[in-house]
Amino acid sequence: MPTAESPRSLPRDRDELKKLWVTAQKILAQELRSGCADRTVYGGLELFLSNWATSVSSLDTSYPTWPEAKHVLGLLRGYGHRSMDERKESAEGALELIAEVLDRVVTLGQAQDRRQGARVDRVADSGSRAEGERHESALAPRSPVRAAQQVAPAHPRPTRLAQPATLQLEDPVLALKGVGKQRASLLAKLGITRLRDLLLHFPRDYRDYRTTRQIAELMYGETASVVGTVEDVQVTPGLRKLFRTTVKVRDESGRIAATWFRRGYAGLHLAPNSRIALAGTATGLGGMLSFESPDWEAADRTPLHTRRLVPVYPLTEGISDYWLREVMAEVVPAYAPRLVEHLPRWLLEQYGLLGLSESVVRIHFPRNQEELDAAKRRLAFDEIFLVQLSALKSRAEWQVGAQAGKVRLDEKTIERFLSCQPFSLTGAQRRVIAEIENDLGESRPMTRLLQGEVGSGKTIVAAVALLSCVIGGYQAALMAPTEILAEQHGRTLEATFGRSERFLTELLGRPLRLEVLTGSSRKADRDRAYQGAAAGEVDVLVGTQAIIQEGLGFHRLGLAVIDEQHRFGVLQRNALREKGGTPHLLVMTATPIPRTMALVLYGDLDLSVIDELPPGRQQVKTHLLRPAERRHAYEHVRREVAKGRQAFIICPLVEDSPHLEARAATAEYDRLQRTDLAGLRLALLHGRMRPSEKDRIMLDFRAGEYDVLVSTSVVEVGIDVPNATVMLVEGAERFGLAQLHQFRGRVGRGQHMSTCLLLTDSNEEGVLEKLRVVASVSDGFRLADEDLKQRGPGEYFGLKQSGFPDFRMADLRDIRLIESTRQAAAQLLHLDPEMARPEHRLLVERIEGLRQTSRS
Repeated sequence: MPTAESPRSLPRDRDELKKLWVTAQKILAQELRSGCADRTVYGGLELFLSNWATSVSSLDTSYPTWPEAKHVLGLLRGYGHRSMDERKESAEGALELIAEVLDRVVTLGQAQDRRQGARVDRVADSGSRAEGERHESALAPRSPVRAAQQVAPAHPRPTRLAQPATLQLEDPVLALKGVGKQRASLLAKLGITRLRDLLLHFPRDYRDYRTTRQIAELMYGETASVVGTVEDVQVTPGLRKLFRTTVKVRDESGRIAATWFRRGYAGLHLAPNSRIALAGTATGLGGMLSFESPDWEAADRTPLHTRRLVPVYPLTEGISDYWLREVMAEVVPAYAPRLVEHLPRWLLEQYGLLGLSESVVRIHFPRNQEELDAAKRRLAFDEIFLVQLSALKSRAEWQVGAQAGKVRLDEKTIERFLSCQPFSLTGAQRRVIAEIENDLGESRPMTRLLQGEVGSGKTIVAAVALLSCVIGGYQAALMAPTEILAEQHGRTLEATFGRSERFLTELLGRPLRLEVLTGSSRKADRDRAYQGAAAGEVDVLVGTQAIIQEGLGFHRLGLAVIDEQHRFGVLQRNALREKGGTPHLLVMTATPIPRTMALVLYGDLDLSVIDELPPGRQQVKTHLLRPAERRHAYEHVRREVAKGRQAFIICPLVEDSPHLEARAATAEYDRLQRTDLAGLRLALLHGRMRPSEKDRIMLDFRAGEYDVLVSTSVVEVGIDVPNATVMLVEGAERFGLAQLHQFRGRVGRGQHMSTCLLLTDSNEEGVLEKLRVVASVSDGFRLADEDLKQRGPGEYFGLKQSGFPDFRMADLRDIRLIESTRQAAAQLLHLDPEMARPEHRLLVERIEGLRQTSRS
């Protein structure tokens, strides 16, 4: 190990050390440029820095930068689990510290080079030597100075202020003491504009500082609180207004050090001989236990930042956890009791729930884990209960007093119709047909969700329901989200009914009449569909949203079928139902949805699931490929095209983004045409194209006009190309498990063996494990459960964009919670079907607010 007394080793050590710090600087700068996605280096930033710090420590004897390296580690500890704003703030702080260290290393190195050069050349000019030493001294880091010798801190620790008792929950947060205009504007970024919003801004996590230790009892790596007397405070000023504050604290058992790096003076107000409490994770510093950037507070105050379960809030830049916690400590106890309880007393007692006010107090400042669990349970119950109550109330409003046609088919007729088809039904299909037919035999309107994977045979089930309606003397409509899917359904139904044309003509006394209506339909076709629907001459109308436009009416609509339900809003669904009075309603989706989620998302619908694929359905082989194997993927595409087959290539973005390492569809389309797939017929498809242009490309691709379709996720639903045998997904890690399964379902729809290739540039083990699950599991429902577990409901197939409630407390995997809330909602509606009782007024207001959100 080189030492300060081995001058020949100094330049070498200095250069190596400089390289290490420059490398860290470059990595962090790239991390910021990439949006703090933690994908700049293999294994993540935290692993890289751990190895980097070990290298720094090996050169620490000559150039003592290990304390700063250690603090860089502390600033970025837990980086992969932080929010993007927190990552950015810590990375920027670490970069400032690195810049200061590099400046010091270079400055010291220049001075040492001058001294070494003077010794080698045997220059004896003592004046020059003295000048060089003075220059070094001027540029070297300043010696630590006592905090008592510094000016008062620019940002003193906030003090608790008594809030005015006249404030109301709807008053702006600006009315609170300690919240000025600047902080009010920052709070607005968090959705906090009113006092009520502040109360309902719940912690995202908690730091468990309940364990209080004597300093001598503290173990390395242990998270705990200690209480002691400040023995020494040192503040070291640095570049860019970055200060290092080091405090030594003692109790009767020993000493511990605590270090903070802060902008401004130091942001701390500590004085020798004061009693403080520190809380954090113990680490080592020069053989002595220490805390890096711990939480702290005066020992004689009621614990808020230490010695308890400490709340950690969602933040935005400019709002610190410390300040917000102080505000919450003043506001929550004072104003939470003003929250009015909206759940009836009998329900609270029956389900063992805390009151609303108490739950809000305990979720912010729980005294123990039991209180926290009880508060979470009440607030989670609230979130799910309101959705369930709204759904069941909507269903009751539609069904109570409404009369739908009884159109159930007898088993003999169903069997004769099915015997005309060139395939046999699975047990799951027959079970679901029976469930639907039982509903159609009632005068109460059916409201049912039919869920089944791509290729599970939902269309034939829907055809039986449509036929039941027509034979019963009513009309039926099927609405799809895209023109190509509507036309696809039209052709499939024409073929299905056509196979039993003679039988149906006998039953009806005439041929069954089916029309397809889309936005692109010719005027003559549109007029014929409008007139036929109004006159009752069209039996089945298949179309897009064109069939819910003003001017189109049905003579006697008995059944409305909606395909790919999640692509439509509630208003669109209701518009179709209202076209013909009170029709039965059947909605379908090919997106596997976990049962718990379906009970909430479609709480107003009964659930039917086709959980069995027809025999002979091709099993799509799925392979996970790394960057070096990309050429093999293109070779496979070429081989399949040479056999007369077709391929999809899916990209996660439309255009290149400087912040995301993903192959964009437009750039990939151009590149493939020039290089890997040159000579093949390629088409480009993405969501920014006009609907008519997208439909034209998809129709041409299905017709065999193109060999390869390069696309974004718009092909996830609704295109059926039996000749396509390859699904290649670029940047597969950027899609959810359920979405990848949907992509896979686009191939294997014909008689040829098909392959799904998942390409990823990621080396993260968690990402690779996720993709291995897709490669090894073909059951869409299992993947959907895993997807919900990994991503949560907010990200599940874009629910954040669909007006779906943002559950902060509820876990949609908790079947007991979901079933109990549904039971409670049903009980309440049984007691008060109209919800007209005074004690239910607030619940009605909450439900209406929820519905307004879902419509927006």
